[in-house]
Amino acid sequence: MGPMRWGLSLVITIAVGCGGPAPTSDADARPSGPALEVPPVIALPYVAAGAGPSMLSVTVANPGTAAIHAPGGGALAWMLTGDPAFAIVAAPDSIDAGGEATLTIQWTGSATPQIAGASLTVVSEAGPRAAEVWGVAGDPALEPAAFTPVTGAGGVTIVDSAIVHMPTAPFPAPGRTWMDDRVHLFVPADFRERDAQDLVVHFHGHNTTIDQTVPAHAYREQLYASGVDAILVVPQGPVNAASGDFGKLMTPDGTAAFLDEVITVLYRAGVITRPVLGRLTLTSHSGGYQVVAQNLGGERFQVDQVDLFDSLYGYSSTYRDFALSGAIFRSDYTAGGGTQANNLALAMQLTQLAQPVATAATQAALRDAAPVIYFAASTHEGSTRIDAAYAEQLRWASPHARRGPRAELRTATAANGTASITWLAPHDDDVTGWRVETSDDDGATWTTAVQVPADAAVASFPIDAAVRVRLAPIVTGLAPDAVQASDTYRVAPAADVLIVDGFDRVIDGSWGQLAHDFAARVGGAVGDVHTIAHAAITDDGFALAGYREVIWLCGDESTDDHTFTTAERAAVDAYLAGGGHLIVSGSEIGYELGPTSASSWLASAFGASYASDDAGANSIHTTNASVTADFGDASAPYTEEFPDSFATTGAGAVVLAYDTGAPAAVGIAGRAVIVGFPLETIADPAALAAVVADLRGFAAP
Repeated sequence: MGPMRWGLSLVITIAVGCGGPAPTSDADARPSGPALEVPPVIALPYVAAGAGPSMLSVTVANPGTAAIHAPGGGALAWMLTGDPAFAIVAAPDSIDAGGEATLTIQWTGSATPQIAGASLTVVSEAGPRAAEVWGVAGDPALEPAAFTPVTGAGGVTIVDSAIVHMPTAPFPAPGRTWMDDRVHLFVPADFRERDAQDLVVHFHGHNTTIDQTVPAHAYREQLYASGVDAILVVPQGPVNAASGDFGKLMTPDGTAAFLDEVITVLYRAGVITRPVLGRLTLTSHSGGYQVVAQNLGGERFQVDQVDLFDSLYGYSSTYRDFALSGAIFRSDYTAGGGTQANNLALAMQLTQLAQPVATAATQAALRDAAPVIYFAASTHEGSTRIDAAYAEQLRWASPHARRGPRAELRTATAANGTASITWLAPHDDDVTGWRVETSDDDGATWTTAVQVPADAAVASFPIDAAVRVRLAPIVTGLAPDAVQASDTYRVAPAADVLIVDGFDRVIDGSWGQLAHDFAARVGGAVGDVHTIAHAAITDDGFALAGYREVIWLCGDESTDDHTFTTAERAAVDAYLAGGGHLIVSGSEIGYELGPTSASSWLASAFGASYASDDAGANSIHTTNASVTADFGDASAPYTEEFPDSFATTGAGAVVLAYDTGAPAAVGIAGRAVIVGFPLETIADPAALAAVVADLRGFAAP
């Protein structure tokens, strides 16, 4: 497999002497007078240490209408500063109008592994130009990385993956018996090269291998879901052993050499052209806490963020000092993982030292709080996966996103002819503003309704008819159609129906895109609606009571993503007690809640009991067969393989049935109904509208 290339173009055009009327032909489009194009980065071919020099010829050009020389008409002045091992072998004295020339640079190489750099400048009539020049020599034993694409949920390409045998890997190491020198590298789809490259290095726990831990914890999928512009590195530690000893990486010097070699591997593969370490995040699960602690406070690299997943078994004072330094620190714990006491004690110490600690992993806390120490309602192995914890902690703390940050559209409401949109977004260095976009043709075309500054979290615009709405960041270096827009909602000038978007699952379900329009689809089947994210209720205090009807969409969220949390069930109970009318849909609500004490909530709210995780059908009909529909098939937004079926209890009645006869929706007339499949997976808009109308006629006559 040949070298892979990511990132931006290496040629920029800088011209002087432009002006006059707009060009009318290719010739007229050329800059008036001399101009000069120089690659901003000149990355010489990788060489093995001791193998001799590296040389590269690049094209420089003059797209202008006059020949280019040095000021005063002399020869162009090319200069290299920095490492004296770089030299200019050949460079043009001048370049004719519209012409090109060759610039050749050589690096002598290095007898030992090295990353070397220099600065190139040229003085010309067009003004000074500068370029970075890089050369990299690696260990002769270092093998090339063969990257292959990996697909995730819904067939989405999520990363390019490679396993490399690295001389600086944790093992072999003096005094240790383990010999596995493999390191797993993951470059996320849409990776954008920066001036310096952000890395996330993860250290696994006891009794595992990288072959087992990577898929078990969905690290590839979570890296992609985070939206973060960073490369994930997972070194093999002690192989299937109850040990947290990561060999050569137990000292900062060993880790510094390892980080340099990771950068070298990426440079050699063409993933990056600037071999510079940027922001560094260290993460660990379980016994990986030891190696993370040993690498805090070193002089050769800076750790910007630490994430521990049920992993604080020791070194509490080291992590306390790291959190007090102002760096980003997150640590979760479970009931049975053995780290709860240490985490609670650390949180108390920090609080006593006047360092506020967030104890709930809300999105706002993960974004704004330096230390977050919180309980994860999961197993020890699930501490990385619950509520996409690994992805979310990366997502909300990193200032660098691949396509702009994954913003959460919180509310889309309207009153008195004005729509109001609120959102929460990670802080991102590349965002210069936000566009609120609307569509009146179901997303076929979009128009900017309003543009606001980068620090805004609310916007408003006039509205006279129901529209789809989404939020798009304005990102330096990215075209508008290349950025990551938010989920799409629907908003009307006035509405007594509220859509609640409760669908966050993108890691291991059927939907793998980082945004969706499901609330807008179902809202369109109703007509006039407002839309909110479920977090707006529990995190922001949004009140359901102002709406006659609520339609709550859970998609295929399941046990790790939570269909309805305790707080959400309480909000629903209060809404129903106040006379509200409710429709909820999702393929795993019964599967998650039915086998637990929350089964009583299914009975009290909907008159339903969980029957089966797989109804074995993808077609439904109303009880009188007046409405039929297919869902979750190949034509749907995503497939649905495990629709829940229910039984009735108490005042419950069957509202929809699968073609097998099993109840697909059960509810209490005039109150609430639960649907065992995602409503948005009904592909036909007319069928969706008919099903929604029937459900509303039952729950809110």
